[in-house]
Amino acid sequence: MSRMLAYVGPEPTNVAATLGDDVLASFAALSRVHADGWGAGWRTERGVAAKVAPGRPATRDALARAVRVPTTAALLYLRFGSAGTGSSEREAQPFLFGDEVFEHNGAITPPDRLRDALTDDERATLRGTNDSELYFARLRRAVTPGTDVDPIRIADAVADVRASYPEASLNALLLTPSALVAVHSSAGRPAPLAAFAARGLDLADLPPGHGDGYNVLFTRRTSSGARLVATTGIPLDGWTPLPENTVSLVTPESVASTPIPVRVGA
Repeated sequence: MSRMLAYVGPEPTNVAATLGDDVLASFAALSRVHADGWGAGWRTERGVAAKVAPGRPATRDALARAVRVPTTAALLYLRFGSAGTGSSEREAQPFLFGDEVFEHNGAITPPDRLRDALTDDERATLRGTNDSELYFARLRRAVTPGTDVDPIRIADAVADVRASYPEASLNALLLTPSALVAVHSSAGRPAPLAAFAARGLDLADLPPGHGDGYNVLFTRRTSSGARLVATTGIPLDGWTPLPENTVSLVTPESVASTPIPVRVGA
């Protein structure tokens, strides 16, 4: 139930310059609602890195400074935590494990079913109680470090999770040293208005994009040649929705989408 923003470019670039002030400022403004922490992940010369700031809203300047060096790819994240999860650094996103950075927008409930589907070794890597971290652990099974990402394997892993959680939003972004991957599988979930109201937010004063299309992922290529991917809530004129129920390899030049197969419910 959070907001995500990413880019991948042909050359190392500055986050603020690549996203543009309108996109970055409007994304930061969503922290008025998604105020449970923020984070960033980015590609480095040696692999990937991440920074999280749990339990507090983001500002435009904090997001711009999070990635201090130019990079060919970066993720930003604003958290609205799932019920029952904590607010410590262990729960904050994006998650970093080895050469993979991951962020998820959705709530996977009840999480015990997914936890039980993990191996003992996968459960041993968990740091917190976040349902998104369970999802990340399951998807890591589809990625072999040091090799090219295979979107078919990731799509198969998402399909397994979808079979157990047919109504969950499984939208996610995964960054590796060689790939930016977008999972667009939202089950048509609208904005979590009840959760917003329970936090005391005025539903009439929610930002744009917090309605029926809340869980649609969009993409756009900038004039500088970078490719952006984003959730709703920022100005999306000129953006195109990603195909639903797909895993996409996102490059500056293209979006190559692989359908997520349908599994019989678990």
